Amino acid sequence: MTMTDEQIINCALISLKHYRIMLAYFSEEAGTPELFNEANELFEDATQMQRACYEKMIDEGWMSVTAQTDSEIQKAYQKMKQITQEMK
Repeated sequence: MTMTDEQIINCALISLKHYRIMLAYFSEEAGTPELFNEANELFEDATQMQRACYEKMIDEGWMSVTAQTDSEIQKAYQKMKQITQEMK
């Protein structure tokens, strides 16, 4: 099976998202300041790589980004607030 560039970048993006989450946990749980600094540096690098994947996808037209209206943002906020309250 041959993968397209879009599929490869999408797989990289998904992998970077998971990697960033793991690095966030790693830096939070680091036992020493030195280990925290190393983990945090890796986290920042992964963040930059993830952003580069997004920008590549946008530049290639594989993903579109549009600004949301205030009412759409408020609607999403209210939905998340409700979900959070239901979890309590």
